[in-house]
Amino acid sequence: MKQKKLVIYFMVVSLSLILFLPLLNVSFAYMKNKKINFHDYTRQQFFSTDNIESMINYFGYKVFNTSFNEAQVVIGKDDFFFLGNGYVNVIDKTKGTYKYTEAQIDIWTTKLKKLQEWYEKEGIEFVIVIAPNKHTIYSDKLPQKIIYKEGGTITDAIVQSALAKNIHILNLKQILREKKQDKQLYFSTDTHWNHYGALVGYLHTMEYINHLYNKHYKIPQYSITKTTSSGGGDLTNFLKIRYFLSDYLEQDYHFIFQNSQLCYGKMSKSYQLERCTPRNKTRFNRYTIEKNPANKENLLYLCDSFGLKNSEIYQKTFHTVWRLHNGYIYGKMLANFIQKHKPDIVIYQIVERDLGGNTLVTDLPSVTQKKF
Repeated sequence: MKQKKLVIYFMVVSLSLILFLPLLNVSFAYMKNKKINFHDYTRQQFFSTDNIESMINYFGYKVFNTSFNEAQVVIGKDDFFFLGNGYVNVIDKTKGTYKYTEAQIDIWTTKLKKLQEWYEKEGIEFVIVIAPNKHTIYSDKLPQKIIYKEGGTITDAIVQSALAKNIHILNLKQILREKKQDKQLYFSTDTHWNHYGALVGYLHTMEYINHLYNKHYKIPQYSITKTTSSGGGDLTNFLKIRYFLSDYLEQDYHFIFQNSQLCYGKMSKSYQLERCTPRNKTRFNRYTIEKNPANKENLLYLCDSFGLKNSEIYQKTFHTVWRLHNGYIYGKMLANFIQKHKPDIVIYQIVERDLGGNTLVTDLPSVTQKKF
């Protein structure tokens, strides 16, 4: 008899939940869009549990300052959100508990040295730039249970090994930590730096290249204005709570350039260049041509999502900038691309958490005249 009652209670609760979901989802849709078109609704949308999940996650954040999805998102002090350990063990790397051997580090940096020698043989200036994790720059905002291992991370081991091999590697950690005292450099609810953080990274990289190669590359004239961006970055999307946050939550900046005559061109899947136009903007696999650049040289910018903001100023610095994702073009295809377009400078910029990845140090074969 008792088991029968439990079954009945379960069925009543389940049925109530099933009937409640469509009402909840339609209400959320109306609040977001102020209009409802039931003909466009699918069964999956009517009975989605996303809105319940978002309410639970927002409750955990506001009441307990905690994440119910710590594999993806960790919530720290002062409303700072951080990427969770589910992404390439970023928390373990932050705490210095990530397992590696000196032999693994030596193998990776030896491959990186070989890559540098390949570019030097082709007469191309080469640097690798580390865009630090937000955990590294804002370690003081991490939750109390996560303590940054100063001097004891895998990043420290890689940089130390690379410098011992005279590899042109630039870690932006120190300069960003210094500059964060002036302005906020990373979004509080996103994994990435804002435009000011990207600017600091750009200026320090250009200074490093000029010193390394005894160059005098000019910085384009620009102004930067303060602005705000809509509430919630990629980390709030993981928790599905962006809807609950203010439209003016994040502090950001905007670049303004004078006399810009810039055009944008996409690249095909085989990295053939399509027509360059003033409005043809895209995130990755694109190139730009500036008729009034600060310098006449051309840059191949191999980067990840941290390169999206500072490429806005790189593309004013050089005549042509090819911006490609460093995880999608490597080996023979990259070698052929370089042979065809002959960049003067190659910058590999990689977010710290991905440092040590295999594609970054994939061997480049001897270049040929073969087109792809």
